Amino acid sequence: MNKKRAYSFGSIIFLLALWAPLESQEAGTKDKSFTLDNGLRVILLERHNLPLINIVAAVNAGTKDETEATSGITHLLEHYVLFRGTEIRSGNEVARDIRRHGAYFNAHTGQDLAVFEISVPAENAAFALNNQRDILFNLKLTQADLDAEKEVILEEIRQIEDDPFRFGSALVYQNLFPGHPYAHPVYGRAETLKSLKVEDVERFYRRLFIPANTALAVVGDFDIAALETKIREVFGTVGKSEFAPSPPAKPAPLPKTIEIALERDVEEGYLVIGAAGPDYNDRNQYAADVLTQALGQGISPLLVQALRGGRRDLVNTVGMSYIALKKAGAFLLYATLDPKNMSAAKQEAISYLRRVRNESFSKEEFLGEEKQFAYDHLESARNELRIAVEKAWESGLGLAQSLAMHMMLNETSAPIDYLDRIAAVSPTDLRQIGAKYLSRNEIVVVTVVPRKK
Repeated sequence: MNKKRAYSFGSIIFLLALWAPLESQEAGTKDKSFTLDNGLRVILLERHNLPLINIVAAVNAGTKDETEATSGITHLLEHYVLFRGTEIRSGNEVARDIRRHGAYFNAHTGQDLAVFEISVPAENAAFALNNQRDILFNLKLTQADLDAEKEVILEEIRQIEDDPFRFGSALVYQNLFPGHPYAHPVYGRAETLKSLKVEDVERFYRRLFIPANTALAVVGDFDIAALETKIREVFGTVGKSEFAPSPPAKPAPLPKTIEIALERDVEEGYLVIGAAGPDYNDRNQYAADVLTQALGQGISPLLVQALRGGRRDLVNTVGMSYIALKKAGAFLLYATLDPKNMSAAKQEAISYLRRVRNESFSKEEFLGEEKQFAYDHLESARNELRIAVEKAWESGLGLAQSLAMHMMLNETSAPIDYLDRIAAVSPTDLRQIGAKYLSRNEIVVVTVVPRKK
């Protein structure tokens, strides 16, 4: 088992789930969606490029379902599901079975969802389905096992606090959505985790880890009719619950800019700037993806030109990311730099983000000789996203993740072709996104510099 760090899910991971119809993407693929009587939503995608089956379950549980008193409980449960026992198997037995069947086994926690994944050789599909059913819906919780897993997470929290970018990013999210459950740290707060009792976790688990609050996606080398029969056999016996959690409200706008200055045992400076962005169901998310690519990713990003051009280099590295949550979104700029440049770099980065509303992104916006030498940032960004989609399509596990999470986060019924939406993004769209989100005075700025001696 390879336990990854918990993370916040961004829109890019869901790209493939937005394509429709799925059959058109690769010869020989078939797909089918259905819902079991107990409410479990299922999507199957049959493709025979590799002799593997990838199974991903997305549970509609995350920091959005937590309070100050239960901060971190979803992440704690994610750990417990992966590494502790069920009513019929101990944690060691689960690990043994995973190894014996040649499986890759992992999980992730975010603001909206907890995701559990397993990949196995195709002949071990029945084991994988039964394993996921057991660990998700048949958990055995004890205070001793809970306390042991708490220690693991408390060590992770200490490691995060020692990582400037991870800690800085966490602080951005905690401050960008004030008063909203999205502000709860994904890993939880140490003091809260220590106080959680097994009864608290059991109550949270029984309420949210139910079929009607879960989506299952299976991608790989199987016969779609036979696998549907097996899924109905394995998961159809899980009891039905009528509980339907209410979706989170949209966060209130940030009322003012928040600046957080930290000193740490580091050799260079770190800068993280966060601004609100479009949510997962906002049509503007496609332009946000393109803008993020043009500004801080791919070939010749504009932020590099703004902060490393001219007579002085203000930063050593700079990049940008965008995350689309169900009810909110966020842009993050992150840079490393010489600490003595922190003030100038911070001001120039903020100034440039505000100037994005006036930026030229396409060759078509230039005239005469300027057009000949201009770099087409829009087309370059589109091409980079096309490549990312093609690479993602090759990963059965990535596809299953995308499909499971999209079933939980999507609020529209119309099919969406992501690449068509990307192709339709114009320079005007990018400037409008910049004006709406990056030109705001209400942002979060985190700086990390070496401790004073």
